[in-house]
Amino acid sequence: MFDKWRKYTVVFFSVLMLCLPGFSIYAETVKHIVVIDPAHGGEDTGVLSIDKIAEKDLTLAIAFALQKEMAERGNIEVVLTRNSDKTLSGDERKKIIIKQNPALVLSLHANGGFGRNASGFELYYPGFKDVDISKKASQGSVATPKHLNDTVKLAHLVQSNLDSLFPRKGRGLREAGVPLAEGLSIPVLVVELGFVTNPDDKKKLASAKTQTLIAKALAKSIKSFF
Repeated sequence: MFDKWRKYTVVFFSVLMLCLPGFSIYAETVKHIVVIDPAHGGEDTGVLSIDKIAEKDLTLAIAFALQKEMAERGNIEVVLTRNSDKTLSGDERKKIIIKQNPALVLSLHANGGFGRNASGFELYYPGFKDVDISKKASQGSVATPKHLNDTVKLAHLVQSNLDSLFPRKGRGLREAGVPLAEGLSIPVLVVELGFVTNPDDKKKLASAKTQTLIAKALAKSIKSFF
């Protein structure tokens, strides 16, 4: 009798989960647009490595790998701000983002400078300095815009997944001005994937294998975010 009752209970709750939009089955069917911004392009080479490998080429290659990785996820559409070696201003990139009305934006970069020993990845997100802290949430906590909180959530996911790929290479989350995010009410995260001025970082970023692994880590972060 107990086994029969348990069987009916499992069936009942399975049907309930299918019917209620708050459950995961709903999340799997909602269509999300994600914009990936390969930094630089065209006349703007970005940072150059010692052997003249350009940041613009690395960011585009990784963006393509990420788009390919996400193509298997039917409910997430990836749009690139550029899919060729062309010059795009910040305003042009922002127009593309606004037109797509995405759920989030990842801007891909490669770092440079600080000598040849500087190494590792770091993440930049818009700060909270312009938030009106006089506005309180109903529970008494500071009310911050949801998209800023979501950006921090996304940053932690990306940090965790890149940490798994590049152990002890994380340089932290950095709150800073992000021009691409100005005027937008969606999560915008800048991902500096490594230093092309560091021989080891450059070798990894230029490797098709590592580019695929980076794409998988970023794809996992995006999927977890939703």
